[in-house]
Amino acid sequence: MEALRQLWGYPLLRFKIPVGVAYGSDLRLVERLLLQVARENPDVLDDPAPVVCLMAFGDSAVEFELRVWSTTLVHKRGKLISDLNFAIYDTFQQHGIEIPFPQRDVHIRSVERIVPS
Repeated sequence: MEALRQLWGYPLLRFKIPVGVAYGSDLRLVERLLLQVARENPDVLDDPAPVVCLMAFGDSAVEFELRVWSTTLVHKRGKLISDLNFAIYDTFQQHGIEIPFPQRDVHIRSVERIVPS
C-alpha cells in the first residue's frame, strides 16, 4: 500500500465490497455487472483497475468481492461503499440477479409424549 501511495503521490485506498448472489445465477454476468458498476462510479479509479473475485460457495450464496481503488473518498469510506451497494442492487434488479438471504429448513420429528406415572 505504501509503495502505491509513493507511486501516485496522493492518498490511495482500496475498498472491498462483499456481494452474495443466489445459486443458479449466471456468474460471468455477475462479474461483468460488478465491473460495470465500478467503472460507472466517478470515484473509482481506472488504474489500478477494479477487480472481481469469486471468494466462496457459501451456505446461502455464491460469494463475490468487488475490489476498487479511490483517491477522492479516502476519508468517506462509507459513502463510496454505500454508493456502490445501491448501484449493485439496482443493476442486479435490472438483470434478474437475486441477492439471497439465509433460509433454513426445520424438520420436526414426532415424539411420544411422556406422561409421569
